[in-house]
Amino acid sequence: MMQKILDDVFLLTVPIPYDFGNVNCYLIKGKRGYTVVDTGDYTEEAIAVWQKVISEGLVVEKVVVTHAHTDHIGLAGWFQQQFNVPVWMAAKSYAELNKIRAQFINEKYFNPHALFLVRHGGPLFRKQDNRFHQYKSYQFDPDMVFDENEEIPLGDYSYNTIWTPGHSPDHFSFFNEKNQVLFVGDHILNSINPIVICNGEGDNPLKDYLQALEKLMQCQAKYVLPGHGEPIPDLMARIELMMSHYQKRWNQTYDAINEQGSTAFEVSQQVYGRNLSQERAGSAFYQTITNLTYLESLGQVKIAEKEGKIYFYQNS
Repeated sequence: MMQKILDDVFLLTVPIPYDFGNVNCYLIKGKRGYTVVDTGDYTEEAIAVWQKVISEGLVVEKVVVTHAHTDHIGLAGWFQQQFNVPVWMAAKSYAELNKIRAQFINEKYFNPHALFLVRHGGPLFRKQDNRFHQYKSYQFDPDMVFDENEEIPLGDYSYNTIWTPGHSPDHFSFFNEKNQVLFVGDHILNSINPIVICNGEGDNPLKDYLQALEKLMQCQAKYVLPGHGEPIPDLMARIELMMSHYQKRWNQTYDAINEQGSTAFEVSQQVYGRNLSQERAGSAFYQTITNLTYLESLGQVKIAEKEGKIYFYQNS
């Protein structure tokens, strides 16, 4: 069940009921047990995987999370409460955790960005599907918080904490220079570009994301371990391919804006198509807002409000 990456680093694939179908959880062996990096979501299937591993004698020293998305922190509280395992997370992730907790009413999650999406031409959708926001996933507080450029122990080695926002504003990566090991969470994936989400006016998360990529380009990493999918064999080659894909998407996004102006939802349907699942369509919509916002910051498109909706225009 556990796949060996290095003598002290193992991969455990844990099922999730959406997106990729599973999440990569890493176990780093140390003298006092294993450090778990990311846990999977709070589901019966994920709990069953961890219970089997623990029943075979694995001792968990602590849990460390890359960011506060539910598929990465979902069982952190479960580890803490069931096994008295301490949880470490970034101070920024703790702030996100508290923000998300405040968005639950009677254990039901309400999307605080619903009206923002309507202003960009999307349908009104206030209540979020609980597959993505399990109430139990957020009912804990960390035992230890860290900030950027700190050294934290994962197993018996120290890893530098690198703030890599974009996919999530609180996202962190972890790098050990000696062993050339880099945990990148959802900041870089092997097969697709991760979604970068714009949640409000004035945000420019893609700018933050690209700046964070530059930080990771300084890491001489041989083992690049993402939160989903296969390990990344060549960090620089993967980033170059990602940037090529971004340039293609930016061109498509710009060309999809009609002369009378288009909402982000209209552009999204032009670029990604109309026959998508609700999950895929939502991701495409969010990413389109992000791409248009970034192009506006470069001066390539203009924004105007009309009848309560935001329209984008080519700035030719």
